[in-house]
Amino acid sequence: MQRLLYLIQKEFRQIRRERMFVGIIFIMPIFQLILLGFAITTDIKNVSMVLVDEDHSAFSRKVEESFAVTTAFRYLGAVQNVEQAKQRIKKGEAQLAVVIPYHFERDVKSGKSPGMLILIDGVDGNSAGVIAAYVGRVAERLQKTWLPKSGLSPIQIKNLHLTELRTRMIYNPNLKSVDNIVPGILAILIIIITSFLTGMSIVREKEIGTLEQLMVTPLRNWELLAGKIIPMIAVVFLLLNVGILAAGLIFGLWIKGNLFSLYALALLFSLSGLSLGVFVSTISQTQQQAMFFAWFFMIFSILLSGFFIPIENMPPLIQLITYLNPVRYFMIVIREIYLKGTPIIYLWQQALAMTVFGIVMFVLAGLRFQKRLG
Repeated sequence: MQRLLYLIQKEFRQIRRERMFVGIIFIMPIFQLILLGFAITTDIKNVSMVLVDEDHSAFSRKVEESFAVTTAFRYLGAVQNVEQAKQRIKKGEAQLAVVIPYHFERDVKSGKSPGMLILIDGVDGNSAGVIAAYVGRVAERLQKTWLPKSGLSPIQIKNLHLTELRTRMIYNPNLKSVDNIVPGILAILIIIITSFLTGMSIVREKEIGTLEQLMVTPLRNWELLAGKIIPMIAVVFLLLNVGILAAGLIFGLWIKGNLFSLYALALLFSLSGLSLGVFVSTISQTQQQAMFFAWFFMIFSILLSGFFIPIENMPPLIQLITYLNPVRYFMIVIREIYLKGTPIIYLWQQALAMTVFGIVMFVLAGLRFQKRLG
Protein backbone atom coordinates (compact mmCIF):
# COMPACT_ATOMS: atom_id res chain seq x y z
CA MET A 1 0.00 0.00 0.00
CA GLN A 2 2.85 2.35 0.84
CA ARG A 3 4.49 1.70 -2.52
CA LEU A 4 1.23 2.62 -4.24
CA LEU A 5 1.05 5.90 -2.33
CA TYR A 6 4.62 6.74 -3.32
CA LEU A 7 3.75 6.02 -6.95
CA ILE A 8 0.69 8.26 -6.75
CA GLN A 9 2.77 11.07 -5.22
CA LYS A 10 5.35 10.68 -7.97
CA GLU A 11 2.70 11.01 -10.66
CA PHE A 12 1.29 14.18 -9.09
CA ARG A 13 4.78 15.69 -8.84
CA GLN A 14 5.41 14.87 -12.48
CA ILE A 15 2.14 16.51 -13.52
CA ARG A 16 2.98 19.59 -11.44
CA ARG A 17 6.43 19.89 -13.00
CA GLU A 18 5.10 19.58 -16.56
CA ARG A 19 3.30 22.84 -17.28
CA MET A 20 2.02 21.39 -20.54
CA PHE A 21 0.06 18.75 -18.64
CA VAL A 22 -1.65 21.43 -16.55
CA GLY A 23 -2.80 23.15 -19.71
CA ILE A 24 -3.92 19.86 -21.25
CA ILE A 25 -5.89 18.81 -18.18
CA PHE A 26 -7.54 22.11 -17.23
CA ILE A 27 -7.27 24.87 -19.81
CA MET A 28 -8.04 22.95 -23.02
CA PRO A 29 -11.23 21.22 -21.77
CA ILE A 30 -12.60 24.49 -20.38
CA PHE A 31 -11.80 26.26 -23.64
CA GLN A 32 -13.54 23.50 -25.59
CA LEU A 33 -16.57 23.62 -23.29
CA ILE A 34 -17.01 27.38 -23.69
CA LEU A 35 -16.39 27.57 -27.42
CA LEU A 36 -18.30 24.47 -28.48
CA GLY A 37 -21.13 25.26 -26.06
CA PHE A 38 -21.86 28.37 -28.12
CA ALA A 39 -21.16 26.76 -31.49
CA ILE A 40 -23.25 23.59 -31.25
CA THR A 41 -26.94 24.29 -31.67
CA THR A 42 -29.76 22.53 -33.47
CA ASP A 43 -31.62 25.77 -34.19
CA ILE A 44 -31.82 26.83 -37.83
CA LYS A 45 -31.09 30.55 -38.19
CA ASN A 46 -29.99 33.02 -40.84
CA VAL A 47 -31.43 30.99 -43.73
CA SER A 48 -30.34 32.83 -46.87
CA MET A 49 -33.28 33.28 -49.23
CA VAL A 50 -34.26 34.97 -52.48
CA LEU A 51 -37.71 35.70 -53.86
CA VAL A 52 -39.22 35.65 -57.33
CA ASP A 53 -42.22 37.98 -57.66
CA GLU A 54 -44.03 37.17 -60.89
CA ASP A 55 -47.24 38.93 -59.83
CA HIS A 56 -45.88 42.37 -58.80
CA SER A 57 -48.99 43.17 -56.79
CA ALA A 58 -49.71 44.64 -53.39
CA PHE A 59 -50.41 41.17 -52.05
CA SER A 60 -47.14 39.73 -53.36
CA ARG A 61 -45.21 42.65 -51.83
CA LYS A 62 -46.85 41.84 -48.51
CA VAL A 63 -45.62 38.26 -48.79
CA GLU A 64 -42.11 39.53 -49.59
CA GLU A 65 -42.22 41.84 -46.58
CA SER A 66 -43.32 39.00 -44.30
CA PHE A 67 -40.29 36.89 -45.24
CA ALA A 68 -37.91 39.86 -45.12
CA VAL A 69 -38.76 40.79 -41.51
CA THR A 70 -38.66 37.21 -40.18
CA THR A 71 -35.55 36.68 -38.05
CA ALA A 72 -35.15 33.07 -39.22
CA PHE A 73 -34.40 34.22 -42.76
CA ARG A 74 -31.68 36.41 -44.23
CA TYR A 75 -33.38 38.03 -47.20
CA LEU A 76 -30.97 38.60 -50.11
CA GLY A 77 -33.46 40.36 -52.34
CA ALA A 78 -35.55 39.51 -55.38
CA VAL A 79 -34.38 37.82 -58.58
CA GLN A 80 -35.97 37.94 -62.02
CA ASN A 81 -37.09 34.37 -62.59
CA VAL A 82 -37.01 30.80 -61.31
CA GLU A 83 -33.86 29.90 -63.24
CA GLN A 84 -31.92 32.69 -61.54
CA ALA A 85 -33.20 31.49 -58.19
CA LYS A 86 -32.01 27.96 -58.95
CA GLN A 87 -28.58 29.30 -59.94
CA ARG A 88 -28.29 31.17 -56.64
CA ILE A 89 -29.05 27.93 -54.82
CA LYS A 90 -26.63 25.94 -56.96
CA LYS A 91 -23.82 28.39 -56.25
CA GLY A 92 -24.50 28.09 -52.53
CA GLU A 93 -25.53 31.74 -52.26
CA ALA A 94 -29.06 30.90 -51.11
CA GLN A 95 -30.72 28.01 -49.32
CA LEU A 96 -34.31 28.96 -50.07
CA ALA A 97 -36.24 30.53 -52.95
CA VAL A 98 -39.89 31.61 -52.71
CA VAL A 99 -41.73 31.95 -56.02
CA ILE A 100 -44.94 34.01 -56.10
CA PRO A 101 -46.80 33.08 -59.31
CA TYR A 102 -48.76 35.22 -61.74
CA HIS A 103 -52.33 36.17 -60.72
CA PHE A 104 -51.52 35.60 -57.05
CA GLU A 105 -53.52 38.64 -55.91
CA ARG A 106 -56.38 37.80 -58.28
CA ASP A 107 -56.63 34.27 -56.89
CA VAL A 108 -56.63 35.56 -53.33
CA LYS A 109 -59.40 38.06 -54.02
CA SER A 110 -61.48 35.49 -55.86
CA GLY A 111 -61.29 33.13 -52.90
CA LYS A 112 -59.07 30.54 -54.55
CA SER A 113 -56.13 28.90 -52.80
CA PRO A 114 -53.09 30.53 -54.41
CA GLY A 115 -49.99 28.39 -54.53
CA MET A 116 -46.44 29.48 -53.88
CA LEU A 117 -43.48 27.46 -55.10
CA ILE A 118 -40.82 26.86 -52.44
CA LEU A 119 -37.37 25.75 -53.62
CA ILE A 120 -35.11 24.48 -50.84
CA ASP A 121 -31.52 23.27 -50.99
CA GLY A 122 -32.04 19.71 -49.79
CA VAL A 123 -28.37 18.76 -49.41
CA ASP A 124 -28.78 18.90 -45.64
CA GLY A 125 -32.04 17.03 -45.21
CA ASN A 126 -32.58 17.92 -41.56
CA SER A 127 -32.11 21.64 -42.16
CA ALA A 128 -34.31 21.49 -45.26
CA GLY A 129 -37.17 19.99 -43.27
CA VAL A 130 -36.91 22.72 -40.63
CA ILE A 131 -36.75 25.44 -43.31
CA ALA A 132 -39.93 24.06 -44.90
CA ALA A 133 -41.62 24.25 -41.49
CA TYR A 134 -40.49 27.86 -41.10
CA VAL A 135 -41.98 28.76 -44.48
CA GLY A 136 -45.25 27.13 -43.50
CA ARG A 137 -45.26 29.13 -40.28
CA VAL A 138 -44.86 32.40 -42.20
CA ALA A 139 -47.72 31.44 -44.50
CA GLU A 140 -49.93 30.62 -41.51
CA ARG A 141 -49.12 33.98 -39.94
CA LEU A 142 -50.05 35.71 -43.20
CA GLN A 143 -53.38 33.95 -43.26
CA LYS A 144 -54.19 34.84 -39.64
CA THR A 145 -53.06 38.47 -39.59
CA TRP A 146 -53.26 39.71 -43.16
CA LEU A 147 -56.27 38.04 -44.79
CA PRO A 148 -58.85 39.40 -42.30
CA LYS A 149 -57.75 42.89 -43.42
CA SER A 150 -57.81 42.07 -47.13
CA GLY A 151 -61.51 42.83 -47.66
CA LEU A 152 -62.54 39.21 -48.20
CA SER A 153 -65.66 37.82 -46.65
CA PRO A 154 -65.35 35.50 -43.61
CA ILE A 155 -66.44 32.55 -45.76
CA GLN A 156 -63.74 33.30 -48.34
CA ILE A 157 -61.10 33.62 -45.64
CA LYS A 158 -62.19 30.35 -44.06
CA ASN A 159 -61.86 28.47 -47.34
CA LEU A 160 -58.57 30.10 -48.34
CA HIS A 161 -55.41 28.23 -47.37
CA LEU A 162 -52.10 29.91 -48.11
CA THR A 163 -50.38 27.15 -46.19
CA GLU A 164 -50.81 24.72 -49.08
CA LEU A 165 -47.30 25.23 -50.38
CA ARG A 166 -45.65 23.30 -53.20
CA THR A 167 -42.23 22.47 -51.81
CA ARG A 168 -39.47 21.08 -53.99
CA MET A 169 -36.21 19.83 -52.46
CA ILE A 170 -33.34 20.39 -54.88
CA TYR A 171 -30.34 17.97 -55.10
CA ASN A 172 -31.81 15.66 -52.44
CA PRO A 173 -35.54 15.24 -53.18
CA ASN A 174 -35.97 12.36 -50.72
CA LEU A 175 -34.13 14.23 -47.93
CA LYS A 176 -31.85 11.27 -47.30
CA SER A 177 -29.37 12.24 -44.60
CA VAL A 178 -26.81 9.79 -45.96
CA ASP A 179 -26.41 11.95 -49.07
CA ASN A 180 -25.21 14.79 -46.86
CA ILE A 181 -23.22 12.76 -44.34
CA VAL A 182 -21.15 10.50 -46.60
CA PRO A 183 -19.28 13.28 -48.46
CA GLY A 184 -18.65 14.97 -45.13
CA ILE A 185 -17.18 11.77 -43.72
CA LEU A 186 -14.73 11.63 -46.63
CA ALA A 187 -13.53 15.14 -45.75
CA ILE A 188 -13.09 14.17 -42.10
CA LEU A 189 -11.19 11.00 -43.01
CA ILE A 190 -8.75 13.02 -45.10
CA ILE A 191 -7.95 15.49 -42.31
CA ILE A 192 -7.60 12.66 -39.79
CA ILE A 193 -5.27 10.62 -41.98
CA THR A 194 -3.05 13.58 -42.88
CA SER A 195 -2.76 15.13 -39.42
CA PHE A 196 -2.73 12.04 -37.20
CA LEU A 197 -0.51 9.78 -39.25
CA THR A 198 1.98 12.47 -40.26
CA GLY A 199 2.40 13.75 -36.73
CA MET A 200 2.63 10.33 -35.13
CA SER A 201 5.01 8.91 -37.74
CA ILE A 202 7.51 11.74 -37.20
CA VAL A 203 7.28 11.46 -33.42
CA ARG A 204 7.71 7.70 -33.66
CA GLU A 205 10.95 8.30 -35.56
CA LYS A 206 12.12 10.41 -32.63
CA GLU A 207 11.20 7.79 -30.06
CA ILE A 208 13.01 4.89 -31.71
CA GLY A 209 16.01 7.05 -32.68
CA THR A 210 15.82 6.69 -36.46
CA LEU A 211 15.18 10.41 -36.94
CA GLU A 212 18.59 11.22 -35.46
CA GLN A 213 20.15 8.64 -37.77
CA LEU A 214 18.52 10.31 -40.77
CA MET A 215 19.84 13.69 -39.63
CA VAL A 216 23.47 12.58 -40.00
CA THR A 217 22.89 11.44 -43.59
CA PRO A 218 23.42 13.78 -46.57
CA LEU A 219 19.64 14.31 -46.73
CA ARG A 220 18.55 17.93 -46.49
CA ASN A 221 15.79 18.95 -44.13
CA TRP A 222 13.32 19.70 -46.92
CA GLU A 223 14.06 16.31 -48.49
CA LEU A 224 13.38 14.61 -45.18
CA LEU A 225 10.12 16.53 -44.83
CA ALA A 226 9.06 15.74 -48.40
CA GLY A 227 9.86 12.08 -47.84
CA LYS A 228 7.33 12.07 -45.00
CA ILE A 229 4.64 14.02 -46.81
CA ILE A 230 4.54 12.52 -50.31
CA PRO A 231 3.63 8.97 -49.17
CA MET A 232 0.80 10.45 -47.09
CA ILE A 233 -0.58 12.23 -50.14
CA ALA A 234 -0.62 8.90 -51.96
CA VAL A 235 -2.47 7.36 -49.01
CA VAL A 236 -5.01 10.21 -49.06
CA PHE A 237 -5.83 9.71 -52.74
CA LEU A 238 -6.09 5.96 -52.25
CA LEU A 239 -8.48 6.54 -49.35
CA LEU A 240 -10.49 9.08 -51.36
CA ASN A 241 -10.96 6.72 -54.29
CA VAL A 242 -11.91 3.82 -52.04
CA GLY A 243 -14.40 6.09 -50.28
CA ILE A 244 -15.94 7.25 -53.57
CA LEU A 245 -16.28 3.67 -54.73
CA ALA A 246 -17.78 2.54 -51.41
CA ALA A 247 -20.26 5.45 -51.39
CA GLY A 248 -21.44 4.46 -54.85
CA LEU A 249 -21.65 0.70 -54.33
CA ILE A 250 -23.03 0.70 -50.79
CA PHE A 251 -25.18 3.84 -50.67
CA GLY A 252 -25.84 4.39 -54.36
CA LEU A 253 -24.30 7.85 -54.08
CA TRP A 254 -22.12 8.69 -57.07
CA ILE A 255 -20.30 11.94 -57.63
CA LYS A 256 -22.24 14.32 -59.89
CA GLY A 257 -19.43 16.79 -60.56
CA ASN A 258 -16.00 16.61 -62.14
CA LEU A 259 -13.77 14.03 -60.46
CA PHE A 260 -10.54 15.82 -61.35
CA SER A 261 -11.85 19.05 -59.80
CA LEU A 262 -12.37 17.12 -56.59
CA TYR A 263 -8.85 15.67 -56.86
CA ALA A 264 -7.30 19.12 -57.29
CA LEU A 265 -9.12 20.63 -54.34
CA ALA A 266 -8.47 17.53 -52.21
CA LEU A 267 -4.76 18.04 -52.85
CA LEU A 268 -4.98 21.61 -51.55
CA PHE A 269 -6.92 20.40 -48.52
CA SER A 270 -4.36 17.66 -47.82
CA LEU A 271 -1.64 20.29 -47.65
CA SER A 272 -3.39 21.83 -44.62
CA GLY A 273 -3.71 18.49 -42.82
CA LEU A 274 -0.10 17.54 -43.54
CA SER A 275 1.10 20.91 -42.26
CA LEU A 276 -0.90 20.41 -39.09
CA GLY A 277 0.64 16.97 -38.63
CA VAL A 278 4.17 18.35 -39.02
CA PHE A 279 3.37 21.15 -36.56
CA VAL A 280 2.00 18.66 -34.01
CA SER A 281 5.20 16.62 -34.32
CA THR A 282 7.32 19.65 -33.38
CA ILE A 283 5.44 20.25 -30.10
CA SER A 284 5.18 16.59 -29.06
CA GLN A 285 7.74 14.32 -27.44
CA THR A 286 5.78 11.08 -27.52
CA GLN A 287 3.17 9.47 -29.75
CA GLN A 288 0.62 9.86 -26.95
CA GLN A 289 1.17 13.60 -26.88
CA ALA A 290 0.98 13.80 -30.66
CA MET A 291 -2.28 11.87 -30.65
CA PHE A 292 -3.77 14.14 -28.00
CA PHE A 293 -2.77 17.38 -29.71
CA ALA A 294 -4.02 16.12 -33.06
CA TRP A 295 -7.29 15.05 -31.43
CA PHE A 296 -7.61 18.48 -29.79
CA PHE A 297 -7.34 20.21 -33.16
CA MET A 298 -9.65 17.66 -34.78
CA ILE A 299 -12.48 18.33 -32.34
CA PHE A 300 -12.55 21.98 -33.31
CA SER A 301 -11.98 21.29 -37.00
CA ILE A 302 -14.87 18.83 -37.26
CA LEU A 303 -17.44 20.56 -35.04
CA LEU A 304 -16.75 23.99 -36.57
CA SER A 305 -16.76 22.72 -40.16
CA GLY A 306 -20.50 22.59 -40.77
CA PHE A 307 -20.52 18.78 -40.75
CA PHE A 308 -23.03 18.46 -37.91
CA ILE A 309 -24.27 22.02 -37.42
CA PRO A 310 -24.67 24.58 -40.25
CA ILE A 311 -22.19 27.41 -39.76
CA GLU A 312 -24.99 29.94 -40.36
CA ASN A 313 -26.59 28.80 -37.09
CA MET A 314 -23.52 29.64 -35.00
CA PRO A 315 -23.00 32.98 -33.21
CA PRO A 316 -21.21 35.66 -35.28
CA LEU A 317 -17.98 35.36 -33.26
CA ILE A 318 -17.84 31.60 -33.79
CA GLN A 319 -18.52 32.08 -37.49
CA LEU A 320 -15.44 34.32 -37.69
CA ILE A 321 -13.34 31.62 -35.99
CA THR A 322 -14.46 29.04 -38.56
CA TYR A 323 -12.66 31.02 -41.28
CA LEU A 324 -9.41 29.69 -39.78
CA ASN A 325 -10.63 26.12 -40.21
CA PRO A 326 -9.62 24.49 -43.54
CA VAL A 327 -12.19 21.71 -43.03
CA ARG A 328 -14.92 24.34 -43.36
CA TYR A 329 -13.89 25.07 -46.95
CA PHE A 330 -13.42 21.49 -48.09
CA MET A 331 -16.72 20.47 -46.49
CA ILE A 332 -18.41 22.95 -48.82
CA VAL A 333 -16.32 21.81 -51.79
CA ILE A 334 -16.96 18.09 -51.50
CA ARG A 335 -20.70 18.50 -50.94
CA GLU A 336 -21.05 20.96 -53.81
CA ILE A 337 -19.14 18.76 -56.27
CA TYR A 338 -20.58 15.50 -54.99
CA LEU A 339 -24.26 16.40 -54.74
CA LYS A 340 -24.77 19.43 -56.97
CA GLY A 341 -22.13 18.90 -59.63
CA THR A 342 -20.97 22.48 -59.07
CA PRO A 343 -18.19 23.51 -61.52
CA ILE A 344 -14.86 24.43 -59.95
CA ILE A 345 -15.20 28.00 -61.20
CA TYR A 346 -17.89 28.60 -58.55
CA LEU A 347 -15.62 27.22 -55.81
CA TRP A 348 -12.68 29.56 -56.35
CA GLN A 349 -13.18 31.27 -52.98
CA GLN A 350 -12.87 27.97 -51.11
CA ALA A 351 -9.88 26.97 -53.28
CA LEU A 352 -8.14 30.28 -52.61
CA ALA A 353 -8.75 30.04 -48.86
CA MET A 354 -7.37 26.48 -48.70
CA THR A 355 -4.36 27.48 -50.79
CA VAL A 356 -3.47 30.44 -48.58
CA PHE A 357 -4.08 28.50 -45.38
CA GLY A 358 -2.11 25.48 -46.61
CA ILE A 359 0.89 27.51 -47.77
CA VAL A 360 1.09 29.58 -44.58
CA MET A 361 0.74 26.53 -42.35
CA PHE A 362 3.20 24.52 -44.43
CA VAL A 363 5.85 27.26 -44.28
CA LEU A 364 5.43 27.77 -40.53
CA ALA A 365 5.42 24.04 -39.81
CA GLY A 366 8.42 23.50 -42.10
CA LEU A 367 10.42 26.28 -40.43
CA ARG A 368 9.61 24.94 -36.98
CA PHE A 369 10.48 21.41 -38.12
CA GLN A 370 13.86 22.53 -39.45
CA LYS A 371 14.53 24.52 -36.30
CA ARG A 372 13.68 21.47 -34.21
CA LEU A 373 16.02 19.30 -36.27
CA GLY A 374 18.75 21.88 -35.95
